[in-house]
Amino acid sequence: MRVIGATVLFDADDWVVLDKPAGLLTTPRAKGEASLVGVAQRLRPKSAHWHPLSRLDASVTGAVLFALSDWAIATAAAAKEAGEYQRWYAGLVGGAVGEAAGEWSWRIEDDPKDRTRRRCGEGPASVEALTRWTRLGAGERATALGFVPVTGRTHQIRLHAAKAGVALLGDVAYGGARRLTSATGAVLAVPRVMLHARAVRVPGRPSVVTSPWPDDFAALQSALVPTMGPWPP
Repeated sequence: MRVIGATVLFDADDWVVLDKPAGLLTTPRAKGEASLVGVAQRLRPKSAHWHPLSRLDASVTGAVLFALSDWAIATAAAAKEAGEYQRWYAGLVGGAVGEAAGEWSWRIEDDPKDRTRRRCGEGPASVEALTRWTRLGAGERATALGFVPVTGRTHQIRLHAAKAGVALLGDVAYGGARRLTSATGAVLAVPRVMLHARAVRVPGRPSVVTSPWPDDFAALQSALVPTMGPWPP
């Protein structure tokens, strides 16, 4: 089902999962600004809340779970506390990743030079951050990675990938390439940060809600990483 601004991936009881397109804010910065929250409000106008459990950056795509009641918000908080709130992301990064899987645990803090950015650091205001990753496929100039963010810090996956030396393609804020040459010599433009919220598990339900691959992500993946394993696994 599609509503204005997004596709509905799941809609039952006190939960909604929306498929966020690139360019749409998750939450509005000013009254009346277009956002995914506004889509949820139009879809479920009588709900008590429209609380997104993930706040994807404007250029990031994929599944966002909304809690629509006090009970759902409390249930989601309990799931997070118990480590049972599960999300799966996928990204295209520049360069090679040798290991099949691993984790990144650099702490994150505000960037004092730019309030819109964060950085990896050990300052007194830094917070713990943990990202688990799996290599999904590799090409000559890029690698596809699956990510499971154990914590949910602002820009966490983007920062950790950059710190590891494999910034997400298109993530110019943290050193990602805006264009890349394929193995055939074609110059490929990267229109945005190549990060996609692939799937989320609704608390208390066994099924995983999956977002389809966006066209721009799928096209770049096909050109740079011809074979990519399933995600979630």
